[in-house]
Amino acid sequence: PKSETQASEFIEHHPEWDGRNIKVAIFDTGVDPGAAGLQITSDGKSKMIDVVDCTGSGDVDTSEVVELKENETTVKGLSGRQLKLGNRSCPSGKYHLGLKRAFELFPRPLLKRIKQERKDSFMEKQQEAIAASQAALREWDKNHKSPNDKEKKERKDLEQLVDGLKEAMEQYSDPGPVFDCVVFFDGDKWRALIDFEESGDLSGVKAVTNFREEREFVTISSVKGVREHSVLLNVCVSIFQDGDLLSIVCEAGSHGTHVAGIVAANFPDDPKLNGIAPGAQIVSCKIGDTRLGSMETGTSLIRALKVAKDNGCQLINLSYGESYVHDKSGRVPELINEFVNKHGIIFVCSAGNNGPALSTVGAPACMSSSFISVGAFVSPGMMEVEYSLRESLSSTNYTWSSRGPSPDGHLGVTICAPGGAIAPVPTWTLQGKQLMNGTSMSSPNCCGGLALILSALLSSS
Repeated sequence: PKSETQASEFIEHHPEWDGRNIKVAIFDTGVDPGAAGLQITSDGKSKMIDVVDCTGSGDVDTSEVVELKENETTVKGLSGRQLKLGNRSCPSGKYHLGLKRAFELFPRPLLKRIKQERKDSFMEKQQEAIAASQAALREWDKNHKSPNDKEKKERKDLEQLVDGLKEAMEQYSDPGPVFDCVVFFDGDKWRALIDFEESGDLSGVKAVTNFREEREFVTISSVKGVREHSVLLNVCVSIFQDGDLLSIVCEAGSHGTHVAGIVAANFPDDPKLNGIAPGAQIVSCKIGDTRLGSMETGTSLIRALKVAKDNGCQLINLSYGESYVHDKSGRVPELINEFVNKHGIIFVCSAGNNGPALSTVGAPACMSSSFISVGAFVSPGMMEVEYSLRESLSSTNYTWSSRGPSPDGHLGVTICAPGGAIAPVPTWTLQGKQLMNGTSMSSPNCCGGLALILSALLSSS
């Protein structure tokens, strides 16, 4: 929603003040660099500046090194597969090897879909094998009315085959795909090859480097046991410690892409779908740990703050939080305060969805007056478009939007913004956009509005 805050009217009167020259860090589940509307800004720049996994959930130990002789192009991966590397520029001849299980990497909704499809595929083939073996056993009985001892042993083998196939079906367990990883230095940059097809043939695979340097990602179209184009997970990489650590970066959920789309999606062919500030650029800081079901950690938040500062972000949006149970001390709120007050980064966060009772505002929203804490309201237009409400009602806060004050008497909620939006979601969801509701949506709406104001101030100065 843009009309409620007059964002669309602002851009109509000042088209060049649409978030240009503003960088927004999204602290969330990660942002899909291949999602609709998140490719370029309104003035033709790359929308995504950097994509970083601050949680470590995509880390791969690539400290094992093998050295190939001149003209050698094959190496044995840690999976045991022979990996064909093709002609690569690697002056040292040293290649770092690693291994990553897909089920440790993929977001849970996608993982659930892949597991079910692989299971269905296995069960179908297993049923066919059981039916064929049972048919063979019946045919054997038909042709052997009075079997001798040798023939009885043949029948026993057929019975055991049927029983074995049934037992394998009952004890089904899927460890999932396993990807070989190869990291090498091409004389200029560290690059990575990942065998997402589990074929061992990497000769035609593009070697990618840190997203920040070349803005490239790889699309996992499919994995073994599922239909083609049924995965569509976009991943990029970061390489650390002189090639000893590879970070495979993908989302822990669809939430972060949706949030980024509200802030700054840009659809050149259909501007009605734009986010609040289509000229702004995005830095994706994944703080939701895939291993923890997308829950954030203190370590991931501290890393994300550093990434935001290193990339020169003026704004941070955090659509995360939980109930407030402790005092306001702690390393994370201290650092956020420092980044706001010392480095001038504006920190915007969701107030929480635990309303309507008083003092339901969550952390970190209630932890400092230097944070802009955003509640959620709904307008008549949103009621009609997003919820098909036939009766016209006046604007109001969503009932579930958390309220202040904070336990120490501070206001708690700074401002309210539209708390529902239809915005882009990752390609692996197999849909282009989705309606989501929450203060998670009101926070990026407010953050996008601030990007417009900052863009105007920078342009004017």
